[in-house]
Amino acid sequence: MICVNKKYYNFNDFKLKKNLLNVIYKLGYNKPTDIQLKCIPYFLKGFDILGIAKTGSGKTASFVLPILNNIDVNYINIQALILVPTRELNIQITDSFRIFTQYSKNIKIISLYGGQKYSIQILGIKKKPHIIIATPGRLLDLIKKKIINISFVKFLVIDEADEMLRMGFIKDVEYIISCIKIKHQTALFSATMPLTIKKIINRFMFNPKEIILNKSKNNILPSNIKQYYCLISTNKNKLDILMKFLEIERYLNVIIFVSTKIFTIKLSNLIEKKGYSCSAFNGDMNQKSREKILYDFKRLKISILVATDVASRGLDIKNIDLVINYDLPIDIESYIHRIGRTGRAGKLGKAILFLNWRNKKFLYFLERHIKFKINKINVPSDSFLVNYRIDKLINLIKINFLKINEKNFYNELLKKIIKKSNLSSENINISLLDLVYRKNIFNFLYKKL
Repeated sequence: MICVNKKYYNFNDFKLKKNLLNVIYKLGYNKPTDIQLKCIPYFLKGFDILGIAKTGSGKTASFVLPILNNIDVNYINIQALILVPTRELNIQITDSFRIFTQYSKNIKIISLYGGQKYSIQILGIKKKPHIIIATPGRLLDLIKKKIINISFVKFLVIDEADEMLRMGFIKDVEYIISCIKIKHQTALFSATMPLTIKKIINRFMFNPKEIILNKSKNNILPSNIKQYYCLISTNKNKLDILMKFLEIERYLNVIIFVSTKIFTIKLSNLIEKKGYSCSAFNGDMNQKSREKILYDFKRLKISILVATDVASRGLDIKNIDLVINYDLPIDIESYIHRIGRTGRAGKLGKAILFLNWRNKKFLYFLERHIKFKINKINVPSDSFLVNYRIDKLINLIKINFLKINEKNFYNELLKKIIKKSNLSSENINISLLDLVYRKNIFNFLYKKL
């Protein structure tokens, strides 16, 4: 039996079912995160939970695992309802449930959100799912049309409650909660605690166990996200500066945030023309296209996303090493959510904010709010880039030389070329470097030397 007063160090201590533990260790999760250590024991024991934690803290598993552990496959009604503000977060959490059920039998999960065909969702509801992940608007619509009945839900999770409030969903959430007619367990997760959220807690939750991980007076963002700002003199050279950072920064995935949907397409096309794998990502795209882009992004077929704030919430992709705020966020909260896409689950992340002198005041208010000094990062100079490219080419040559098995063959070939062409080895090297240059190995090296 779980004792909530004891100390927990690993997933075995939670006494989870063997099929869940098998998945956990297959995925390589060795130790629970802080929020998992604190939430899972209470959730398993049936307590209501209030979780306040920074983005990327691992909260999804803190409710997915106990729900799957306590689910009754023989119970014919919907047992668990997870309410989320966005389609992206819906898809992410649905994926998490499906990953953790790979060794479990007969657990049915469906995802409900706007933009998906009603016929597909109705068919899923008719199959009597155990778990539903839903956005408030679509779920409310299905409830009012009497297509779905949530009266007998045992586990209710409200994820990113502050974002629900920001997007105007709170009234819908309150109505949905009122449709549950039996005593149930509620878990509410939020990054902040506005007054409206407190009212929901007082009205719908019973003596919740509070897990508050970001009460510190220090930085409200994870310390593993390194934050910088870069001063841009004019918008004319903004693209050139962006391309310099994309060239010298190390990353698997990067998200570039811009302010308009149209500009996501324009900027992504410009970046693609420079030879990068890049895609736009915005709310005007149909759901199928967005899901395909995210699928390719996660699997590194696309390394760069140019996105509006639609992507700043609900994306949990472990390989996002860099976030660039190409356009200024609309407010501080937007900045926090944007850069929270990197540095997930304890990994190192980096965020760069583009500023001009006119909006430098935003930096002052931002630093005061997050209680963190954001350092200036200089635009890479042309001379730095030239040396960087030379070093890169030298490294490529060294690596390639070590891989060559037929060195004698190429040595003889070089002698024959010198003899037949009447060119010196120096001239041949110059010609070979010119061929490399024409392949865009290092774009403007020639004219900058």
